[in-house]
Amino acid sequence: MWPTTPNFTAFSSIPCPSLSTHNQCELPFCVFNHQVARPPVSQPSGATNALSIEEDREAKRVRLDDGTKKPLLSANRTSVRTAVPPSSIAVPKPKPAQTPVNTDASSINHAAGRTSIIPTHLPSPATKRQVTKSATRPISPPPKSSISKVVVSETAVSLTPRKLAKDPAGFTRRLTLLRALHKYMTALNNKVMKRNRPEDKEYVLSDNQIKKIAVEEESRIATQHGSVYENILKNRLMTLNKMSLDDWIKARKEEVIREKAKEDGVKPEKPMRNPAEPVDTGLTPKEEVIFLTRLIAKMDGMDLHGYVTTQFDEVQLEAARAGVGASDSWEVCDRCSTRFQVFPDRRAEDGALTSGGTCTYHWGRRVFPKKPRGALAEPTRLSCCHEPVGTPGCTTHSTHVFKVSEPKRLATIMPFVETPQNDKAEPFLAICFDCEMGYTTVGLELMRLTAVSWPTHKPVIDVLVRPLGQILDVNQRFSGISPKQYFNAIPYDATNPTLDPKNLQIMESPYAARGLLLSIISPSTPLLGHALENDLNSIRLIHPTLVDTVFLYPHFKGLPLRQALRQLAKTHLNLDIQQAGAAGHDSFEDARATGELVRLKVANEWKKLKNEGWSIQNDGVYPPLPAEAPPSGGHMAPPAPAMIDPLANAPKGLKKRGTKRKLSQFDGTTDEDSDIEIIGST
Repeated sequence: MWPTTPNFTAFSSIPCPSLSTHNQCELPFCVFNHQVARPPVSQPSGATNALSIEEDREAKRVRLDDGTKKPLLSANRTSVRTAVPPSSIAVPKPKPAQTPVNTDASSINHAAGRTSIIPTHLPSPATKRQVTKSATRPISPPPKSSISKVVVSETAVSLTPRKLAKDPAGFTRRLTLLRALHKYMTALNNKVMKRNRPEDKEYVLSDNQIKKIAVEEESRIATQHGSVYENILKNRLMTLNKMSLDDWIKARKEEVIREKAKEDGVKPEKPMRNPAEPVDTGLTPKEEVIFLTRLIAKMDGMDLHGYVTTQFDEVQLEAARAGVGASDSWEVCDRCSTRFQVFPDRRAEDGALTSGGTCTYHWGRRVFPKKPRGALAEPTRLSCCHEPVGTPGCTTHSTHVFKVSEPKRLATIMPFVETPQNDKAEPFLAICFDCEMGYTTVGLELMRLTAVSWPTHKPVIDVLVRPLGQILDVNQRFSGISPKQYFNAIPYDATNPTLDPKNLQIMESPYAARGLLLSIISPSTPLLGHALENDLNSIRLIHPTLVDTVFLYPHFKGLPLRQALRQLAKTHLNLDIQQAGAAGHDSFEDARATGELVRLKVANEWKKLKNEGWSIQNDGVYPPLPAEAPPSGGHMAPPAPAMIDPLANAPKGLKKRGTKRKLSQFDGTTDEDSDIEIIGST
């Protein structure tokens, strides 16, 4: 059998007989010579008719992009004839510039459906490098600059709620709300697409991107707001339904900035408002007070959070007095939990007010660190010295102190009163007030009362107060009252009161301070504050119209946990308060910050209602009129104000019978501000 490899060259110099008879050869691997006689080509001196072995090897190498050479054929292969795949497989046609080899019809043989291209001559040494480069270019890899970037298609997102460890609602309900969320987002996206503005083109989303945003938002709400999941999501749907295109595009711009920062590994800074600028509600001061009626807290269930809603009868007060007498004035220190005895009239042998000696304690709150996933939990530390809970105290005081939290016992010291009707009170006035307390021999008592008008923040009352008991500690770190300021204060002058915080006048008793506050308010006057139960209990006042920022800005874990006023002011107003350290708090500063938080809530709520068509007129807040004509002779009455439910975010156990005993199980609800600080909380 004839060899089938080009290495057999015994008959390579003999012309093929088929060329002389049929002008073509039908054998796929013919061993004879098929070259047609051509005129001799002039060669340079020293050149041969055939390439040398080294040149032949050089012609059979492929030049790569990086300059290296790779042999395509074996070194002992001398023929350049190559077999081509069958014609049934598409073969790319070489470009003329890439194949400068001269060919004619006689050099192309067709046999049995196969095609072979045979060069008619071998290149000369002078053109060897050029021919080699052009001949090998089609099979060389393309240059890097010509390789197009591969675009990875985004992963398809299914419009299905994500599986959570604790689902806030059933799967069917979550799916329904998720589809509604996707529907409203799609409608806004279509409006942006139809507007067809060049600057908005990059904020037009695909359907898959909208699904991704909807699924992530629904999952976030379900995780962070489990107890009020449906309410939060319904409010979000209402917001999307009334959202303008500019607000939607603004949200998309912020999302693009966050994604860009995430890709760059940079944490984007949250845009903060200028603390020097007051909150803009878009309403007049009178209209703000009118709208404030929608934020009034319901009184039902307020007693579960330390509020006193009704007066106590004599039987209850007598039982409280009997309990105090049975204890023989033994108390538990509010700072170090040491049991000690109180002597309101001083101990006869040494004139001491308390027993137990000095008190060593931590004045800071407990700080609960956030546990990282897969790591051991860090110990709970104290904010004063950053030491773990249980370590010896970092502060020392000469006596132990205590406070009374039971409302019945508070009533035995100073009785509660309900706000009386006052015709002299201004009709469209709200009061934001704050009380500072100090420790005495009868507990934690009122020592400073500050009241400012809302929403103008004009000071109305700012006085010091002499307590009923003997002073144990003015509590300067929190009250902001120094012993020097307190003992050098001049008596209060009703004809010439001073509002200078450095030269405050002092009133003779808590009764007188309470009477001063009652002279400017009535039962319908809204009282604003943070953790108002502490302030109201300090002056023994029962008031029906309250706006508490604890309910307006609830803790993400629900009541009875609450955020500190300092944290709320920083988060929502970009306002730093209570920065004096050991010098203490400023009650006017706290009252003003509380008022601005309420105004911010008014601004946000009014913006939503205004978009829905609500209006403020005739001293009331009215919903939009129906499309049909009103009945003849009828008169639309203003709707009842929507009040804040303080139990909306409370744990389920607090709504059951016997919840007053359960409230004492939670830490941090009986201090003067009732604040709990948690690291990592928002």
